[in-house]
Amino acid sequence: MGPELRWRDEGEGAEGAPTLCDDLDDLCRLNERAIMALRPELLDALDAMMEDLLGVPDVKGYAMSDVVDAVVSTYGYESIRSALRCSLPSLYLGLRLTLGSLLVGLVADLAVRGPAAEARLRRALEEGVSFRDLARGEAYRGLRGRLNEALGWLRGELGAEPVDFIYRAYATLSRPIQVAPGRGKGALAEAMDDVVGLPPSIGSCLDYGEGEEGAIKDLLRRMHVTVDLARLSNVMVLYAWGYLTEAVDEEALESLRESIEEALNDLRDARGSEDEGAEAA
Repeated sequence: MGPELRWRDEGEGAEGAPTLCDDLDDLCRLNERAIMALRPELLDALDAMMEDLLGVPDVKGYAMSDVVDAVVSTYGYESIRSALRCSLPSLYLGLRLTLGSLLVGLVADLAVRGPAAEARLRRALEEGVSFRDLARGEAYRGLRGRLNEALGWLRGELGAEPVDFIYRAYATLSRPIQVAPGRGKGALAEAMDDVVGLPPSIGSCLDYGEGEEGAIKDLLRRMHVTVDLARLSNVMVLYAWGYLTEAVDEEALESLRESIEEALNDLRDARGSEDEGAEAA
């Protein structure tokens, strides 16, 4: 079990007594230790995802450039690592927001360009992104065929239409943080309860004792697959945007295509290790 979180009023307690910040620092160190010992590849997957975003050309006049800048500045290299170390649900929230924001940028550039596009984009980002609403909207439905065509070379690799694959990925990112009907907690909460007996609050801890290593490994394995899935979906959206808007040159487009292929291979490897883990269990 992780450290018990303790509050201390400013005027109380002996000098040098542990504060909540001290406890959270201990918690983050325990989580980092578990991740580095049991699934260091998870950090590599996060790095690769952020490098994809940082490598996208900044094209002035396009909403997507504003979105990428906002996402990277909010969920930059250190921030998303900190989310993994200190607050597990925040990692899923960050992954979902990143993919949802890229989809908003794509729709803004391809379907709602004009005087209102910037205002709509800002409102969508400020109020939160609902991919379900996007998928139901006329703007998105009109793009479906064009997006599938732009990513058509991936059909055989994905086993589904590209747009359907992205939609399922978004749903996968949402599922762990959604409230389960009648239960008051999401799938990640249930997983954390099963693994370490703690809810996925700021106090979630991956510390483990004898006999618990396998359960933590399984949880980290699932998180790794999710990060790779998010990365692949992100780059697919960026490639489709670059291809359809012609906002980037052929060299940048080829770089995005290479990132897709790399992300696809990484996802296969992560899923392969997930299958091996299931067989071992």
